Amino acid sequence: MTCKDADRMIPLFLDDELDNQGLSDFLNHIDSCPDCKEELTIQFLVKVGMQRLEDGNNFNLKNELDGILAKARKRLKIRRYVAFTSFMMELMVLALLVVTVVLTFSLGI
Repeated sequence: MTCKDADRMIPLFLDDELDNQGLSDFLNHIDSCPDCKEELTIQFLVKVGMQRLEDGNNFNLKNELDGILAKARKRLKIRRYVAFTSFMMELMVLALLVVTVVLTFSLGI
């Protein structure tokens, strides 16, 4: 992923609109690119921080952004687990179907 790609994905990340692959690529890039992490911080400040200031709320930008990134990593892990579990269930159903067909033809039913 290029920095330009990551920059285009920041608003999607902040709105939680990235699919599994996009989220994974984005998080990997943000973890390894200080410039893009800084851009994420800036866009987060503009999107969330300005509203908080207008509302008069105090907040810790770094902790909040770190929390959002941690939640995104956790969501990605859960999404991957669900996708893997669904895939395995589909394989089990397919195997059961194959066994049923083979037994049906073998027994002449």
